[in-house]
Amino acid sequence: TRQAGRLLAGALGLATGMAAPAALADKKEDKKEADAARAMFDPVALERGAAALREINKSSFGKQVLELSKQQELTKQQEMKSKEAEFLAARAQHESERDRVRFQEEHKLEEQRSQVAARMKQYEDELARKRLLAEHELHRQRDAEMVKMQESASARQEGERLRIEQQIQAERRAAEGYAADLQKEVAREKAKAESEGRIREARENEDVNRRLALLKYQEEARKALEAINAVMSHLGTAALDLISDPNKMGMAVAGLSALFLGLYGSREAARVSGGAIERWLGTPRLVRETSRFSLFKPSTWTNAAVKGTEEIKKDFSDIILPRGLHNNVRMLAASASNTKIHGAPFRHMLFYGPPGTGKTMAAKRLARTSGLDYAIMSGGDVAPLEGKAVTQLHQVFDWAERSQRGLLLFIDEADAFLGRRSDSMSEGLRGSLNALLYRTGDQSRDFMVVLATNRPGDLDDAVLDRMDEALEFGLPHKEERTQLLNLYLDKYILKAGTAEGDAGSAAATSIGSRVQALLRGRKAGADTIEVQGVDETHIAKAAHDMEGFSGREIAKFMAAVQAAVYGAQEAVLTPELWATVLKRKLFEHEERRAFRLGHHGTGDSTSTKLLEQQLNLSVSSKPKQ
Repeated sequence: TRQAGRLLAGALGLATGMAAPAALADKKEDKKEADAARAMFDPVALERGAAALREINKSSFGKQVLELSKQQELTKQQEMKSKEAEFLAARAQHESERDRVRFQEEHKLEEQRSQVAARMKQYEDELARKRLLAEHELHRQRDAEMVKMQESASARQEGERLRIEQQIQAERRAAEGYAADLQKEVAREKAKAESEGRIREARENEDVNRRLALLKYQEEARKALEAINAVMSHLGTAALDLISDPNKMGMAVAGLSALFLGLYGSREAARVSGGAIERWLGTPRLVRETSRFSLFKPSTWTNAAVKGTEEIKKDFSDIILPRGLHNNVRMLAASASNTKIHGAPFRHMLFYGPPGTGKTMAAKRLARTSGLDYAIMSGGDVAPLEGKAVTQLHQVFDWAERSQRGLLLFIDEADAFLGRRSDSMSEGLRGSLNALLYRTGDQSRDFMVVLATNRPGDLDDAVLDRMDEALEFGLPHKEERTQLLNLYLDKYILKAGTAEGDAGSAAATSIGSRVQALLRGRKAGADTIEVQGVDETHIAKAAHDMEGFSGREIAKFMAAVQAAVYGAQEAVLTPELWATVLKRKLFEHEERRAFRLGHHGTGDSTSTKLLEQQLNLSVSSKPKQ
């Protein structure tokens, strides 16, 4: 058995040694596996197998060993086939997995390529957009530089035109002055020649003139003597009659006495009645304008009716003020109207703000709406009166107290004589200030005082204490400037040449009006103005550019537009003409502001040129060349 075991082990070794090349031979297609099989070949095992076969052949159990080894070989082959099948299945699975992984990798690669392509496209689009933006910005900068160059050229042309115009005007004034001097010299020489001719003629005819003068004197003396003799003879006769008749003498004395008494009494009566009429119906000298009763104004003969709230709103509907100020003025008008009805004391007011903002207009409308008379005086008229100012101020207040309706006394430029008291104040101004403080110390049921000033800080503290209400009239905002432009455009342009317009005159229909217009060198009827191209856009732009303009400056601008239209060949308002006048008025406004700031100078100064250039840049519309 031991020998059989050894034989079996040798057979198994031989089978193992031979099975390995057989299995590897079936896989010759795989080069690597063949190389591995050759590396596993062991010749020692082959020799042992050959020795074992020889022993088996010699042994009695050789046949069983061969059968057993054959069965083991078959078993090994089956195991190898099963392993081969498993290997092939694993290989197929590995190839399928490899294909799947390769497909996933290719899919991922395709996705990455598409993403890269999309990013490249986006990057190219971004580069194109940036390039377009850069080109647009470059074009915009070039256009802006071109506009600046054009505006600068236009400014230079306008400055050159103004300089040439000023030079022409200066030369014209010089020529007119020279012509006037020449005319004066000719007239003087002519008068001298005429006087010398008359003197020469008088000298040549001296004897004849002397004889004629002597004869004329003798004739006049003879006539005078004859008249004196005739008068004296009549007087002598009358005197003899009076002396001889006592009744005639008494009647003559009584008649002369009555004549002298009548003349003296008439003179005194006229003086007294004139003073009374002047005191009751006359207007004090300090009052420049009033709505008090006048025999020459029938509109002042009746009392104004008391108005309600709605009527007061209607009265103030055509006055353009900032909304808050408009409501305050209207409320004060209603309060003054109710104060008059109930007989309560009036309240004094202070209107302050820049010039041309509607203080005087609001005071007039407040008086008219509340049913009061109004009187306007200027503080500038009080200062030059010195000592007489006190008397005339008292006359004004006495006259105001006699008003049957009640009177609103509007004092413009109040700071001219109501400034702060100081040692440098003259006695006349101090007396005027004290007179007004005395008359406004108590509440009055006959008059109310409205002070207007551009410098409220200069007023005396006592004057400010007398004022019950204080309203600031500021410069109009853009909305109010637009409304003012539309209002004055309607009055000065659209209704020019009609009876409703404030500028220009309607056609003269009567003979008297035509003759009067002819004598004054005017046309019988003003031309109507046609508007072409000027719309709400131009008005809105003008309102925006006119920041800082007062209502009076806006009215002057529209009057200048009308004058420019009438100065053209045709009465047509165009956008070019509108822009030209607007540019000029903006320049004048900046000049006035520079004057107020202390930069006084002429149009040739550097600051003025800089202001003019800034204005030319701010106005986009080109003026008419």
